[in-house]
Amino acid sequence: MQYNNKTINLQRYPNTTNRSLRPWSAADELLLFEAQKIGLEDKTIALGYDTFGALAIALHKHKPHSIINHNSQLKATKLNLDNNGLDSKDFEYVNPLNIKTKNVDLVLLKVPKSLELFQLIIQQFHSISNDGTSILCGFMTRNFTASVLEIAKEYFEDVSQSLAVKKARVLILKKPKNPAEKSPLFHSVKNDLDLNLKQYSGVFSSNKIDKATIILLENLPAVSAGAQILDLACGNGVIAAYVQKQEPTAQISVIDDNFLAIASAKLNLGKENINYHWSDTVTAVRDQKFDLILCNPPFHFEYENTIEISLRLFKEAKNALKQNGAFYIVANTHLNYRTHLAKLFKEVRQVVQSGKYEVLCCAN
Repeated sequence: MQYNNKTINLQRYPNTTNRSLRPWSAADELLLFEAQKIGLEDKTIALGYDTFGALAIALHKHKPHSIINHNSQLKATKLNLDNNGLDSKDFEYVNPLNIKTKNVDLVLLKVPKSLELFQLIIQQFHSISNDGTSILCGFMTRNFTASVLEIAKEYFEDVSQSLAVKKARVLILKKPKNPAEKSPLFHSVKNDLDLNLKQYSGVFSSNKIDKATIILLENLPAVSAGAQILDLACGNGVIAAYVQKQEPTAQISVIDDNFLAIASAKLNLGKENINYHWSDTVTAVRDQKFDLILCNPPFHFEYENTIEISLRLFKEAKNALKQNGAFYIVANTHLNYRTHLAKLFKEVRQVVQSGKYEVLCCAN
């Protein structure tokens, strides 16, 4: 990426074999252009949803405050800081629920796919904005919906748009409304499983337990007392909560790349016999072996569909499974995970197929 007549060396994390996918977009470039028009010197700058760290590196000398939601985003940013001769050890960040700066002059935000997450982030930035604050929201025009504009107008009086450049556009938000309607940061999730579930905005399957997870829960094996269980890509922790209810003595670990997912799981699972890991890899629990690993694997990465992340998780799950353990996943049949899993595990069998979903059981 070019910025200020300099080349910024960027790479994706996790790496991808799809060469058409870049670690930055025209939205990043336009955000930086619009920020320069406003002026960067002597400003308190915050960055949101800077997926691979392009903005953090371009604005490094201005010491921006980075808001990090995904552990993979943190790793990507540190990787690219190192790639550009910048010390990643000095990189400071906060999570979306704990933005520490009290006032911000300029925000550069990549608009996430989740409108709920966009609202949560905008609400958080609104709380630290003043009459001189400018919030720049960058997006690719193909991904724009009118709801983005509606959310922005809930919190700011002055909402304008830049011209489109390379199919990217920027919303410019000024003059925070006072008061503005505050939405709860988390809400209850409807279910018929007699589980008291809550989750923060922007976590997968917002209003109810998704159908694939229900099918997996309906086909779980019996869990023995004290069993070591891993809920991989746990989301709000619904799978772990179900297991916890069936067998309270189970020792459960939950992993998710999404900070808000782990925060949601903590609302639902408590502290007894539970370990939480904010991570994009199973190496977070490298010292453990599990009797049962359960997973509804992700194949959406914002606006991209990819099975590469899931395939990496499958390899790591194999290494974390006890010799007599079982790895249960639920997925769309069209993803053809069985072919990939058969290359890793000695046994792969279909437990059930229900509509477009199937539950697979794998063993070493």
